[in-house]
Amino acid sequence: MSTTYISVALRKQVYERANGCCEYCLIPDVASFSAHEIDHIIAEKHDGRTESENLALSCNL
Repeated sequence: MSTTYISVALRKQVYERANGCCEYCLIPDVASFSAHEIDHIIAEKHDGRTESENLALSCNL
């Protein structure tokens, strides 16, 4: 779970960049049973930053 606040604008930027699809498996958000989440690629505990380049839209699979 993220300890850093991810702003609405940053969430929107990541969602639009991913075109509404999971950036790992490419499943569209509309085809999933639950909403996709914003995921840190490099975890915060490993000094991953909360910025667009280190965030990915991720499904719950």
